[in-house]
Amino acid sequence: MNLLTAFRIALNALVMHKGRSTLTSLGIIIGTAAVISMVSAAGGARTKLDERLDNVGKTLIVIRAGARTANGTLADVKPLTNEEATVLRRQLRSSTTGLAEVQASVRLVATRTRNCVTMVVGTSPDMRRVRGWVVQHGQFLSDEDLKKQGAVCVIGQTVREKLFPDMPNPVGQTIRVDRLQLRIIGVLEAKGRSPIGGDQDDQLFIPLTTMQRKLAGDEILAMLLTSVDSVEKLEKTKEDIARILRDKRRVRPGLEDFDVSSVQEMAEIAVVMTRTMQFLIGIIASISLVVGGIGIMNIMLVSVTERTREIGIRMAIGATPADILTQFLIEAVLLSLLGGLIGISLGIGAAVGLAKAANWPIFVDYSMVILSFVISGSVGVFFGYYPALKASRLDPIEALRYE
Repeated sequence: MNLLTAFRIALNALVMHKGRSTLTSLGIIIGTAAVISMVSAAGGARTKLDERLDNVGKTLIVIRAGARTANGTLADVKPLTNEEATVLRRQLRSSTTGLAEVQASVRLVATRTRNCVTMVVGTSPDMRRVRGWVVQHGQFLSDEDLKKQGAVCVIGQTVREKLFPDMPNPVGQTIRVDRLQLRIIGVLEAKGRSPIGGDQDDQLFIPLTTMQRKLAGDEILAMLLTSVDSVEKLEKTKEDIARILRDKRRVRPGLEDFDVSSVQEMAEIAVVMTRTMQFLIGIIASISLVVGGIGIMNIMLVSVTERTREIGIRMAIGATPADILTQFLIEAVLLSLLGGLIGISLGIGAAVGLAKAANWPIFVDYSMVILSFVISGSVGVFFGYYPALKASRLDPIEALRYE
């Protein structure tokens, strides 16, 4: 008996018991579908996160007041000052793209006909270089605006859509923040959402001095932002910043009352979370595959018992033990592979559905698809070998007598 004949016989046996074959393959289907869909979902989420990190800036360094506690919050807050920002800007000039001070608060912004609540950010001209903002219309804040406490502002696309929906270029228009009249000198290109989901375009930028002396009434800084031109310089620059602030504040290493972190750390955390999720999915999928394999072994043993007389007849007309072994092994592998194919189809479908629902890129790891198919076949071989071996060792005479 050649392989083609054995394949045809095995396929006919599975078709005769369609319901049983489907239920037997259920463990393989679930395990394979879980691996494909979840690995694809994790890949799509990571791609989306990378896009958002690129928008924020992977080389961005954030300096905040307060020491980081074990649960990630900030404690022992001693506010950052303009003097500290000046020292950092002077000493880091050669290694960074600039230093932007930030003082921000949510405020009501109004025109004659419309108003909205948005984040008003007091900052310096370095913000444009540090954050990679691109000015679509007009210009960004200047050193002259900072020096003269200028009543000017630059708005993001979301703010423009809220306040001037019918005006693509509102440069020259005036708006009011609290009781302060501001003239719009620039409109920024859209940046999209941040890694944590915040709208980066829902911001209004004004000179830091204007914010501190005309709106906030104090010179406390919420944070300082800087960036480097390559990821390789991140750690060295963070160490330099920490050293400068320790010297300025006269604190020892390990007792810092400030926090220096980078956006790159967020990306690394995301990678760790993704790998952990994939590991857990792999464990669940392995359990499903083992359960599916045990089901295949169980059904194949039942099939050998049901077809004992058939096996005896085949042996009586010339089938060798190797032919019987091959026939039942092919049947087990075919059952497993069919389950794997159905699982792969369902997994890809689920991956596409999750990507559309979560609005992230469709990502299918075809190497994982191939691996899942190979593992499905391996499960069929491993768990189908014993029933096939048992069938091949039947005594033809006893098999013919079996009722």
